[in-house]
Amino acid sequence: MFKKLFILLFQLITAPTQTWETLSEEQLENNEEFQKSYFFPIVGIIALLAFAGLLLSDRTFTFQAAMKEVIKQVLIYGGSFYLISFIFSEYVFPRFDVGKNKLFAERFTGYASSLVYVVAMVETLFPYFLMKILIFYTVYIVWTGGIKFLGIEEKQWIKFTIFASLLILAVPVVIEGIIYWLMPGLGA
Repeated sequence: MFKKLFILLFQLITAPTQTWETLSEEQLENNEEFQKSYFFPIVGIIALLAFAGLLLSDRTFTFQAAMKEVIKQVLIYGGSFYLISFIFSEYVFPRFDVGKNKLFAERFTGYASSLVYVVAMVETLFPYFLMKILIFYTVYIVWTGGIKFLGIEEKQWIKFTIFASLLILAVPVVIEGIIYWLMPGLGA
């Protein structure tokens, strides 16, 4: 299961055009399989790596601090996934003639966020690692996904890519800020 997951993540990052074409051919009746085989394992890996990253860091390890970090990561990436897919389904897709579709919104959000998830995995282990610059490659992944997966019309490609990329890149940051604002103890 994890081998297929990492292969899909690698393919989405290295060859997004072909991967989006393959993913668009899948006819799913619900998102249960997508969530079980892709999204939940990714959030679990991010949380597990956050726990391990705290173990390996130079900070004093306490179980309480480790659980705070795990909860923070689950809230950031789980919450942003559901918020972004809701915004896509209810507001963005109808504006770009895709129509309200929760199934496509969740799958598009999860797959388009693949690089964000990989960067989060690496950063939980190496928090001083400067991979944030690479995250802007997400714009290309979103662009190819809009064309190949959603079938966005050519005249709307740029507008959709900018809006969708901003959502995918900004919502986790905003949620993290809200978490620190509402629960400052998670930062300690």
